[in-house]
Amino acid sequence: METADTTPKLRIFLGIFLISCSVLMMELILTRIFSVKLYYHYAFMVISLALLGSGASGVYIYLFPQFFRRERLEKQLFLFSVLFAISIPLIVCLTVQLNFELVFDSRAIFGLFLLYSIPAIPFFLAGTCVSLAMAHLAPQVNRLYFFDLVGAALGCLLVIPLLDHLGGPNALLAISLLAGMASWLLCSGAIARPWRLTPPYLLLLLLGFLVYTMVQPVLTIRHVKGRDEGPLLFSKWNSFSRITVVQVNHDRRNTWIIMDGDAGTLLPSFNGDFIEWQYLKNTVSALAYHLKKDAETLVIGPGGGIDILAALVFGNTRITGVEINPIIVNDVMRDQFCDFTGRLYFRSEVDVVVDEGRSFIRKANRQYDIIQATLVDTWAATSAGAFALTENNLYTVEAFKDYFVKLKPDGILTFTRWNLEPPQQDLRLVAITRAAMQELGIPNPDRCIMVVRKKGDTEAVECNFLFKKSGFSDDEVKKVEEVSRQAQFEVLYALHRGRDNPFTRLITTGDPQTFYRSYPFNVTPTYDNSPFFFHTIRLRQLWSSLFLPWESKKTNVGMLVLFMVFFISLALVILFILVPLLAFRKDVLQRTPGRGLRELSYFVCLGLAFILVEITLVQKFMLFMGPPVYALSIVIFSILVFSGLGSAFSGRLVKHHAVRSLPVVCTLVSCLILAYMFLLPILLYTYVGLPTVQKAILVVGFLFPLSFMMGMPMPLGIHWLRHRSPEIIPWAWGLNGSASVLGSILAVIIAINFGFNQALVAAMAFYLLAAGIIKVSKGISD
Repeated sequence: METADTTPKLRIFLGIFLISCSVLMMELILTRIFSVKLYYHYAFMVISLALLGSGASGVYIYLFPQFFRRERLEKQLFLFSVLFAISIPLIVCLTVQLNFELVFDSRAIFGLFLLYSIPAIPFFLAGTCVSLAMAHLAPQVNRLYFFDLVGAALGCLLVIPLLDHLGGPNALLAISLLAGMASWLLCSGAIARPWRLTPPYLLLLLLGFLVYTMVQPVLTIRHVKGRDEGPLLFSKWNSFSRITVVQVNHDRRNTWIIMDGDAGTLLPSFNGDFIEWQYLKNTVSALAYHLKKDAETLVIGPGGGIDILAALVFGNTRITGVEINPIIVNDVMRDQFCDFTGRLYFRSEVDVVVDEGRSFIRKANRQYDIIQATLVDTWAATSAGAFALTENNLYTVEAFKDYFVKLKPDGILTFTRWNLEPPQQDLRLVAITRAAMQELGIPNPDRCIMVVRKKGDTEAVECNFLFKKSGFSDDEVKKVEEVSRQAQFEVLYALHRGRDNPFTRLITTGDPQTFYRSYPFNVTPTYDNSPFFFHTIRLRQLWSSLFLPWESKKTNVGMLVLFMVFFISLALVILFILVPLLAFRKDVLQRTPGRGLRELSYFVCLGLAFILVEITLVQKFMLFMGPPVYALSIVIFSILVFSGLGSAFSGRLVKHHAVRSLPVVCTLVSCLILAYMFLLPILLYTYVGLPTVQKAILVVGFLFPLSFMMGMPMPLGIHWLRHRSPEIIPWAWGLNGSASVLGSILAVIIAINFGFNQALVAAMAFYLLAAGIIKVSKGISD
C-alpha cells in the first residue's frame, strides 16, 4: 500500500516541478517580449498584473471546496495542466500580433485590458495546479515546496539558452512542450482511457507547431512601441535584448543597430578609407581627442563602432572597446556586417571585449589616457524587472571613482548625454563628479570639468562632459573653445569662461546641497545603492511627469507607472481575492475571530519579504558578476535551489515536533539579512577581479546560508496552518503569491526613492513581523 501511494505522489511532485519551471520561464520571456513591444516599465506592469492570476487561483480553490475536492485532485491536475499547455501558444499568437499605442487616454483602455488579461490566463491555470497540490498534499508540503522551488530554479537557467537559440516567441512555444510533459506525468489511472492519449497527441501538435514557426517566421514581431518596425536586415534575440539592424530609405549611410525597438547605434558603412569620416573630428563627443594625441583609449559601449572609428580617425592605435551585448559584437560586427563595417572590430588597433563596463574597469590592470562613453543607455527590461538597467550602474559615484582610478594622471573622462531644457542627465554627471572628487580628495572642480553641447533647436541635443584629474590647462581650454567655434558648439562651462547657467552654478558653488534643493529636477548624485541615473523627478512631481517633453518623459514616467501598478494590483487583490473570500467564506473568520487574519497576514509577510530579498540581491550582484544575465541566473537559481533544500530540511523539524521554532527561524532569517548588508560590499569589492567561474562559485556559496533559511518559513507555516485552520491553506497560498507581486513593485519603489539597502531593511521588518504574528497567536499545534 505504501508503494502504491508513493508512486502517484512522485508523479505529482514531478509534474509540479515542470509546471513551476514553465511558469518562471514564461514570466521571464514575456518580460523580454513586452520590453520589445512596449517600454520596460510597461513590461513590468503587464507581468506583475498577470502574476496575480497565479495568486488568485488559490483563492478560488478555497471558494469552491466542493468542486475542488480531494478525490478529484488527480483529474483536476491533469485537466488544468492540459489547459495550461494549450493556453501558451494561444497567448504567443495574440501577444505577437497585438499593437499597443503608448498613450494615457481612453484609446488605450482596450489595449491595456488585453495586455492584462492575455498573460493572466496561463498563470491562473498553472497556479491552479500548484494551489491544488498545496491544498490537498499539505502533509507533504516540505517536499512539494522543494519541487516547486527547484523547478523554478531550473527554469531560470533554461531561459537563457532558449532565448539565445529560439528567440522570444518560439521560446514560449518550447515552454508549452514542458507543460505538455507535465500533463503526461499528471495523467494517472483516474483519467478515462480515451483522455490518456491527450498528452502524447498534444506534445506532437505543439512540437509540430514549434518546428513550423522555426521554418516559417509566422511569429515575427512587427509592431514595436506603437509603430510598424518595417523591413529588417538582421534580427536576433538573447536573454536580455532583441537586436535588429534596419536601413532607413535603403541608404547605406543610414544603417542602425536597434536594441529592443528603440535604443539605436549607427552602423558605419566603412571601407577602410578614413577620408569620408573626417567629419567625426567635428562631433561633440570627440572633443577629448583634440586634447590628447595617440591616446590609449577605452570606449564603454561602442555598439556599432562609431566611437572607435572616431578614435581611429584621430590616429589612435591603442583602442579597447567594452560592449555588453554579445550579439552586437559577435553576430553583427564580426559576422553578418563584418565587410559592411570594413572589418572594424578585427583591426589590429582595436580590441573589443564582451563584458559589462563597470566589471571590466574594476578588473583592468592598466590605466587609460581617455575613457569614453557616448549615449550609453537602453530602455530594455532585464529579466529581473523594470529599472534594473545595466547602464545605470555606469552613472554612479562609485562608478566614477572607478573611472578616476583607471585614468592616467593627466587622463580625460568624456561622457556624452542628452541636454534638455532645463538640464537633467548632463547636469547630474556634474553632481556625480563633484561627489566622487570629494570622496577621493581631488580639489578644484572648477578647473577639472568642462561641459560643451551641440547647438540646435531640437528637444534634446548631445552634450559632452569632460573631466581631467590634474585639471585642464589654459591652453586646453582655449583648444576646446577653438574647436567649438569651428564646429558651432556651445561651451556651457570652462575655466574662467562659465556662463550663468546651472552648470556654472553647480560646479562653482561651495554648497551643492542648497543647489540640489532649489533645482526643479532631482539631479543629486546617484550611488550604487540607488543607481537610477535617468530618474530625475521627485515624488511630489509624479503626475507632472506625464507632461514632460518626450525624451524626459519616457524615463521619468516609469515611477508613475510603478505606483499605478502597485495601486491597481492592490485594488485587484482586494476586488478579486479578498472581496469574494469575505463574501462567500467569511464563516471561517467568524468561527475564529481574529485568528484567521493573523494566520493569513503571516503568509502575506513571507511573500513580501522573500521577493524583496530576491530582487535586491540580483541588483547588487550585477556589479560583481558583470553581464546582468549572469547575476540574474546565478542569484535566482541559488536562492530558489537552496530555499528548496531548506524546505526539504524543514520536514525534519516537523517530524521532531519543532514547529514551535518557527519564530526563531524567521528571526534568524532577519539577522542573516542584516549580516549580508554589511558583508556584501566587502565581497563585491575584494573579489571582483576573479574569473567568472570562480565568482559564480563564490556567489553560490555566499547565498547558501540565507537562502537555505528562507526556504523554511513557508512549509513550516503550512504545517502550522494545517493543525489550526487547514481549510484556509489555499487562501494563504494565494495571498502569498499576491503579496509577491506587490512586493516586486514595492522593492523598486523603495530602491528608487531610498535605496536597495533600505529594501533589505523592509524585508527584515516583514520577517520580524511574521515572527511576531506567530508569537501572539494562541500557541502552535504540533
